[in-house]
This record gives sequence, structure tokens and C-alpha cells, in this order.
Amino acid sequence: MQYKIIEYTEKYHDEWVKCRLLSFLDSSYFDDVHREKEREENPTLSLLALFNDEVIGFIDIEYESNIGDVCYLKGKQGGVVWHLGVLKQYRRHGVANRLLEDAITRLKDLNIERLEAWTQDDLAANKWYEMQGFVFKESYLNAYFNGSLENIKEYLNLDKIGTIYGIRKINFEAPIERKDELSKICYRLHEVKLYEIIF
Repeated sequence: MQYKIIEYTEKYHDEWVKCRLLSFLDSSYFDDVHREKEREENPTLSLLALFNDEVIGFIDIEYESNIGDVCYLKGKQGGVVWHLGVLKQYRRHGVANRLLEDAITRLKDLNIERLEAWTQDDLAANKWYEMQGFVFKESYLNAYFNGSLENIKEYLNLDKIGTIYGIRKINFEAPIERKDELSKICYRLHEVKLYEIIF
């Protein structure tokens, strides 16, 4: 399969949105829908994989001008992989590998020496990061809770909210140590893992 890697341009905005939506549908990020490509505060590197002028994959990295601007972990100047996806029908053709390789080559030219990546508990994504040389660092929980107002009052101080009619769903982050407790009351609970690669 002949595809090419290019830097993102606005010409491909709608294709990027479509590719992001479709490539995340079979992951735990299926409901993380965006109508526009995010604009980060710091410099970014956004690459696209094109096949017959269709966006089939993408990687979006925000990187540091100054150490500590972007990365969570302490260390040398780095960047964060915010989005990485490949359309299902084009997976297992090395598209994600090539996007990452090209990104790292370009980042080295910018004196970036490491990348962080956050991903949830999708087995394939975690295995892929590990196969690329990323090392697991730590994790937290992304929790989704719903229930009666009385049930929710056990966990939230609603006095400051004022009068409300009910709460449909609550999405919150919590320490990994609360996994057993929260698994009993949450209808969705994801472990969000932080990986790092130094190059």
C-alpha cells in the first residue's frame, strides 16, 4: 500500500475530523468527539497519512519551547502525543509506526528529546506503545458515574451548586488506588496510562 506522510494543513481539516472520529469509534475514546481540530497553546507537530488524498491516519504532538510547558513528567525538553489514530481498514500496514517515526525525526531537529503519551486501557493501543519503546510510568482512573441524586450526594457536596433537578452523569478523574471502590459504583471506569519514550 502506497501512502505518504505530510504535515497537516487546513485543507485537510474536515478529513482530519472524520478520520479522528472513525478511528476512535472502536476504542474507549469513542465518545471523545470533536467538531474542530484543537488549537494548542504551545508549538505543535501534526502529521497526516494520505492514501489517494484521503486522510487515513494522523498524529498530533504538542511540544515544549521551555521545559515544563507541556509535559507532565520532569525531564528533558519533550512533547505529548495528544492524538494518534488510523482508520480501521488501514491498520496493520505500519501507518501508525511511520507516523511516529516521522514525528520523532522532525522533533529531534527541534531539539525535542522525549515524548509522553496518555492512553486508556485499550489493549491494542497499550501494546503498540510498548512495542515502539514507550515505558509505562503511572496511571489514574477516568470514571463515569450515574445514579440517583441521593446516591450522588454521598460523593459530592452539592450545597454550593444550588438548586438542581438531577444529575444524569458525572465524569471525573481519580487516583488509581480507588479502583476497587469506584468499580462498584461506576458504569464505566478506564485506567489512563502515561507512557514515555526518550530518544
